[in-house]
Amino acid sequence: MLERGDLGHSQALELLADASRLLASSLELSATLPRVAQLCVERVADYCVIAGSDRTDEEFFHEAGQGKKLRLRRGDRAQIEAGLRSRGHQSILVIPLPGRHGGGGVFVLAAKQAGHFDDASGKIAEILGLQLANALDQATLLERTHHVADRLQRALLPASFPRVAGGQLDGAYRPASEEAEVGGDWYDAFELPDHRLAISMGDVAGHGLEAATIMGEVRIALRAAAVGERSPAAVLEQINGVTNLRSGIGMVTAIFGYYDTVNRELTYAVAGHPPPALVVEGAFAGYLPGGGVPLGIGDNVGARDWVITVPPRSWVIFYTDGMTEYERDVIAGEERLLEASVRACESDPENPAIALQERIFSTSVNRDDAATLALSCFDGPIPKRMEYSAIPMTAPIVRAMVNRFCDQNSISPDQRFALTSAIGEAVANAVEHAYQGEDAGKFELRLEAQSDCITVDVEDRGHWRPFQKRDDRGRGMVLMHELMDRVRINSTQHGTCLSMVLNRVPA
Repeated sequence: MLERGDLGHSQALELLADASRLLASSLELSATLPRVAQLCVERVADYCVIAGSDRTDEEFFHEAGQGKKLRLRRGDRAQIEAGLRSRGHQSILVIPLPGRHGGGGVFVLAAKQAGHFDDASGKIAEILGLQLANALDQATLLERTHHVADRLQRALLPASFPRVAGGQLDGAYRPASEEAEVGGDWYDAFELPDHRLAISMGDVAGHGLEAATIMGEVRIALRAAAVGERSPAAVLEQINGVTNLRSGIGMVTAIFGYYDTVNRELTYAVAGHPPPALVVEGAFAGYLPGGGVPLGIGDNVGARDWVITVPPRSWVIFYTDGMTEYERDVIAGEERLLEASVRACESDPENPAIALQERIFSTSVNRDDAATLALSCFDGPIPKRMEYSAIPMTAPIVRAMVNRFCDQNSISPDQRFALTSAIGEAVANAVEHAYQGEDAGKFELRLEAQSDCITVDVEDRGHWRPFQKRDDRGRGMVLMHELMDRVRINSTQHGTCLSMVLNRVPA
């Protein structure tokens, strides 16, 4: 009967095959090396240690068998053998693991019984040592390449952001855990001469230097086009024309916007990129509208401008698809991103972009690059003039803004209810009746607290759709008249303005 250390031909081949299979299964040596060490103890030795470098921490040091951990100095065979003999091991094999790329280490087998290892065992250990050396070398090379790619990627991203009056910008980038190439994800923010902030984010399909080169070109082109322009959609259309001049550029998703820090107004457009998320503390969490097609695949992007006045104590989260597609389930990824955004923004305001990525990838592996840019809007006065796209999803955002207004002006609970309800009806009318077709326009909300009253204007720039009587609708105007002290409608060929007044009552 064969004993450990006295391997037959078939058993030797089986050991090498099993060890090779483990090493080939992953370059994550922290997972594979302990299993190889345990395999050696089960088949051929009482003790095994595989040290990936001259460091002795858990990241590079793996052993199996009995006894306290052995402190190794790579290449010091005498020190290794003395340490093992002091623990009662009589048979010792020390196999150096040379590294061509600066790695290397040592592979040690030991047994209590003298003469435990024969010549065949020694040869098997040497062959296995060559496999271990190659695995360590490949891991070292991958780690170095990954490090270089990560540094190059970060060098292409802004080192800092402009200061934001009443808020802040924070970014985070996480390279794909299974890639060792530079990627095409980017984020950017810069101040324009008129003091607006320009914000861009995008994702070039693929990896490698070509993707990084395209990313740099598009990012710089966006910077150039941003100056002097007011429409983000026009900027994206201009960049699409530029990218179409470059052959083989592939697909580039992008989002571009302007942020007016004084009025808290964000205007943005999307070219096939994931839409931004909005978190309003204690009031709302959802995705803003998106649309458009990626850059570089057609004559037109089809992007349109979306506008939102961001309430105080809110966060706008821009991100690339690596933040939602890590599990290949986009719907579940979007739900988790929204949930994690709420927790990250409200509990980790110092840098919600980093906090969000840590929450998302605490239990998941990011298979693609992931970029995040967070625009934080701190508490502050409500602008007297606010603008929104005339779409249904703006209703809860407006409601949150009105509640912030009531908080700041000590509005009584009854009048808060009257104000939010009446404004909600006015906004619903502008959304439903002001614009025809799919190209919804904008409406403006003006809200002001005076000593004796609160004045409200909801104004659109459209032509109202013909009114159609329905049994379940039509009480909006009646409610506004009941809730407010004065209501007036002024319609012209340029739009409709609904003005309301609520006399103040001490809170």
